[in-house]
Amino acid sequence: MNKIRYILITIVLLISINSLWSQTVAKWHTSMGDFEVTMREDLVPITVGNFVDLTNSNFYDNLIFHRVISDFMIQDGCPLGTGYGGPGYTIPDEFHPDINYNVPYVLGMANAGPNTGGSQYFITVVPTSWLNDAHSSFGHVTLGSDIVEEISEVLTTGPNGSPANKPLTDVVIDSVRIMTPQLVSYLPIEDTLYVNANEIMAFALVCDDDNVTYAWYINDDLQENTSYIFSYTPLVNGWHEVKGVISNENYDLPKIWWINVTGGTGINNDVASNRAILHQNIPNPFNPETSIKFNLVESGHASLEIYNIKGQRVKTLVNNHLSSGEYNFVWNGKDENGNQVASGLYLYTLKTQDISIQKKAILLK
Repeated sequence: MNKIRYILITIVLLISINSLWSQTVAKWHTSMGDFEVTMREDLVPITVGNFVDLTNSNFYDNLIFHRVISDFMIQDGCPLGTGYGGPGYTIPDEFHPDINYNVPYVLGMANAGPNTGGSQYFITVVPTSWLNDAHSSFGHVTLGSDIVEEISEVLTTGPNGSPANKPLTDVVIDSVRIMTPQLVSYLPIEDTLYVNANEIMAFALVCDDDNVTYAWYINDDLQENTSYIFSYTPLVNGWHEVKGVISNENYDLPKIWWINVTGGTGINNDVASNRAILHQNIPNPFNPETSIKFNLVESGHASLEIYNIKGQRVKTLVNNHLSSGEYNFVWNGKDENGNQVASGLYLYTLKTQDISIQKKAILLK
């Protein structure tokens, strides 16, 4: 293929990719050179997750591109090198309109029919729109498309060969490696949050790599915090963007939350009530336990209960008649039966005869 052609196509691709969320980047080291692919786990999480798991287990190391067709695609992922091998399981198809085969250099899943993907994948070198909604697409080549192009043009056995379209000289995948930091989990779980002004919020990014740095942004303004945990108290009503970024020496991996601050007055709900005050738990996030303090202005019946994000009651810390004054209870992250609960976002609610106040706590493990 003419070099000008793939240079122009790569420029178009990079322009389109830059408008996307930054996602996991995988790098191929092959006997003909290296290239990189940016994958879209935000659109097709099962497909990307499967590929990442196989990559991290070194499944693709030392395999070959067993099927190569000029002006179409290159294919790999068969441990037998024949096109008939796989990982021993299948995954369901995933399709999303924002990632398709209408452009070249697309990473897609090979299959033997609907919902039969496994480890074999291909990378196209031309637009192949007829593959849309038939083969899960999950990434684009963003560096080294010329290497992919050169691999697609090697001499093969041809369509009538035995086996068909196999390179006469093996093109070996020395290794495939994930280059971006891996986000193990994040909190809050919801991407869009509705809170009151002056409500303390806690965010966390959990990465399995110690050699990373963390940065936090509020409406694109860099904050001083560089920990994996970030606390934010919105003061102004309206929409706000909170972005956490995990970085290694080569790549950034962002996570964004949208915060809708409501309530009108911007006055802290802790002091809005003249009958009770519920304080933010300390520490938050916490592990293994946290302290929850509240004040009662008047004596009466009061309860302090923990709920999960499904609205299910996890633990009752107190449910009794209490005199006016300050109270402090410790939650050890266990439910009513003494079982340790999972990491995640929890809600604790103080109720009296007249009011109900609720705040959020994050358990990290």
